[in-house]
Amino acid sequence: MIMSAEEIVRKVVDKISFGMFSPQDVRKLSVVEIQTPDTYDEDGAPISAGLMDGRLGTLEPRQRCKTCGNTAIRCPGHFGHIELAVPIVHIEFTKIIYDLLRATCRNCGRILLSDDVIEKAKTRVQKTKELLGLVPDEVYKAIMQETKRKQCPHCAAAQYKMTFEKPTKFSEQIPESGSEPLTPSMVRERMERITDDDLELLGFNPKAARPE
Repeated sequence: MIMSAEEIVRKVVDKISFGMFSPQDVRKLSVVEIQTPDTYDEDGAPISAGLMDGRLGTLEPRQRCKTCGNTAIRCPGHFGHIELAVPIVHIEFTKIIYDLLRATCRNCGRILLSDDVIEKAKTRVQKTKELLGLVPDEVYKAIMQETKRKQCPHCAAAQYKMTFEKPTKFSEQIPESGSEPLTPSMVRERMERITDDDLELLGFNPKAARPE
């Protein structure tokens, strides 16, 4: 039996999903760690581990790439990476981070819903998925709205009002001491404490991209 190209594609491609590279994925794809902002030395040669490192590709017509061995016309270029000294907040995801900080416990990282409410929310999500084949964002937004509590139902820790100032500043309003800023390292630690199950209940796919 001979199948057409259209039939083959339809049988092979089941779905397409998009996610973010983890730090481990970025390092695997990288051919060099960029350690200096410099480009060329005094002799005009690319500086190793610099922005024009020969492993990233080549712009010179007759020069060969140190990674793939091709000349400029055939070398596609290769990824490098920079190891940050401290975490920074990605400006594209500040709204998502803000929502998660407000929806989860500042102490244990659990979603701010009691166990019985969590089970009801899971049932709601499952039934919606069975009926529609997918879960609209409005369902997850409604669950997010239910998380506004002054005390964690899991560890009983007090919860404080969270504020966000553009571009990337997060602060907690603590009654005894006033506004206390959260450093990016503190924000990352909180994101790491959120469980995969709670993330799924809020509409995230932890296999494709965890918030930290």
